[in-house]
Amino acid sequence: IRQRHCKRLPTAGFTLIEILTAIFILSIVVSLVLGSFDGIFSTADQINASTDYYEMGSSALIRIVSDLTALHVMRYPRYEPPDIDDAPEMYRFVGEERLVGGKSFSWIRFTSLAHLPLNQVSREGIAQMVYYVQEDEASGYILKRSDNLYPYPEFEESDDDPVVCEQLQEFKLIFFDEAGRELESWDSEDDDTEYGTPRAVGIRLSVGETDAPFLFRTQVMLPVYRYQPVKR
Repeated sequence: IRQRHCKRLPTAGFTLIEILTAIFILSIVVSLVLGSFDGIFSTADQINASTDYYEMGSSALIRIVSDLTALHVMRYPRYEPPDIDDAPEMYRFVGEERLVGGKSFSWIRFTSLAHLPLNQVSREGIAQMVYYVQEDEASGYILKRSDNLYPYPEFEESDDDPVVCEQLQEFKLIFFDEAGRELESWDSEDDDTEYGTPRAVGIRLSVGETDAPFLFRTQVMLPVYRYQPVKR
């Protein structure tokens, strides 16, 4: 009996080295793809945060400008400079630098017709307004706005005062007198300012991340101001 000898066909497949190489290449591709997705999502988050900072900063600047352009000032001849024992004038204008958490920010107090009614109370009038900065655990520094109708209370920082701006990096005010000179502070009840009020106010507001904040700047010409004309 003749035995037929059959040729054995070679078995198709991959060696262990080829499989490991393929897995290694696949892991690199997956890592690159996932990394690109992370970059896309991270960029989107940064864009959204930047948009929020920009809108918040611009809204804060608009609010400050609106309040200042509705400024109320008592002018001559109704106004009389105070004597030593007189109480401060209720319509006084005061701006100064204050340290908050070791950092210097502007502080301003004035009266304005731009009162914002709260709790659906529509009463109108001349409001005492104060812009001031507080430290905040979540966002570092915040800018707040106090708004009270007459009778004006002695100013105190309050948790009820609305936050105008968060993630504040800078709030700087410059006051310009009638001659255009720049001052970092102002007190309308002081002889240094001749018991007058500023002619204009420069505003510098910086909002956002410490390394790349949004900077907003403007100068407001005040609609009313008080100054004592020089007698010749």
